[in-house]
Amino acid sequence: MADKPAVALHSTYEQIAAERQRRIEQHQANIAATKARAGRELNIPADGDSWFSYLLSKDVIQWIQADGNPSPEILNLAVAGDPVTATLGVTKRQRIVDNLRDPANGDFDALLFSGGGDDIAGDQFCFWLTDKATGSNGINAVSLGDILGVIETGYDDLFSICGRYKPNCRIFIHAYDYARATGIGACPLPFGGYAAGPWLKPSLDYRGWTNFNGAATIITTILQQFDQLLLRLEKKYAPQVIYVRTQGTLTPPSSINDGGSDWANELHPTEPGFRKIAAKFLSALKHVFPGRI
Repeated sequence: MADKPAVALHSTYEQIAAERQRRIEQHQANIAATKARAGRELNIPADGDSWFSYLLSKDVIQWIQADGNPSPEILNLAVAGDPVTATLGVTKRQRIVDNLRDPANGDFDALLFSGGGDDIAGDQFCFWLTDKATGSNGINAVSLGDILGVIETGYDDLFSICGRYKPNCRIFIHAYDYARATGIGACPLPFGGYAAGPWLKPSLDYRGWTNFNGAATIITTILQQFDQLLLRLEKKYAPQVIYVRTQGTLTPPSSINDGGSDWANELHPTEPGFRKIAAKFLSALKHVFPGRI
């Protein structure tokens, strides 16, 4: 008898593949129409995680399309929950290559990428933490450095791929914003809990970091180290890579019960919050491509 979870997982993968193929075909039809009307819209592939593909509200990519003038043509290949290690693993890496090389997709001007958050947050978040103790800042510097090194390798490979197949394509990356351990996940279930998440508080509680402000300091420090990684990558790959500074954009919750912030849950902004992040991308795109968005 077939394993039911395995069958369900296979079905999910098939659905994701079918949706990606639908997006590719729609993008190619849009590009053909754009050429016919000699449009000046930017042609952009996007890949990565839920900040670019969020089912519960408009995400960054949807706001870029809604607020861009003219609206860019975006081939969005992002999938919620994809870490860099999955997005740039061999199978999905080949998908990126195939789409960059396919003439039916048009000549890409820029690539938008959102990655790294799902490599760090989640059940594995406890790996980057230490048990609460006097004099400890809560961060396991060795293990955090290890995962940041893995993420850096993924970014290096992405930039190399784009440089090889689309050397004139500019790459826009970002480092999320200062999340908080509220214990709120996505899609509350009728009998308690969430369909996804929470991604931060369980690990912090497990390590003994139960104070809200103390936990916030740990999360901020980790995100600042991610910021430093992206700054180094931008400098290393200039002018190909543009690091969009998104940290400090959103109003964070001041407590577990604060409902007035720009965060819908531990990892995702509200819809207006996503629009604020999209505005940072639009500003960066307008600077590089004046008059085209």
